[in-house]
Amino acid sequence: MFRLFKKKEKIKRELPPGTIRKEFHFEGNVQNIGFRFEVQSHAKPLGITGYAKNNDDGSVTAELQGTQKNINKVITYLQNIDRIQIDSMTEKELPLDCYDKDFSIIY
Repeated sequence: MFRLFKKKEKIKRELPPGTIRKEFHFEGNVQNIGFRFEVQSHAKPLGITGYAKNNDDGSVTAELQGTQKNINKVITYLQNIDRIQIDSMTEKELPLDCYDKDFSIIY
């Protein structure tokens, strides 16, 4: 029979040494101002994978996987955008995701 829809295969990637994964929770003026797009536009060029999503309470959650140096660059950039006001930010270490290969915005 015909296979019209091929199942996407998850391919395990070899991660560079020093790769970490962190979850960030941002509160403040972080929705309806392009916050998730800013995260994505600065994470992707640095090879950071993960996602950013809006939460029902007005906060944003982002998971970033890459080097600590590059993750810090993204966070520093976000903290210096005038239209964004981060009142509080929490972070926690997560296990690496060897199947993660891109950065996405979750709607």
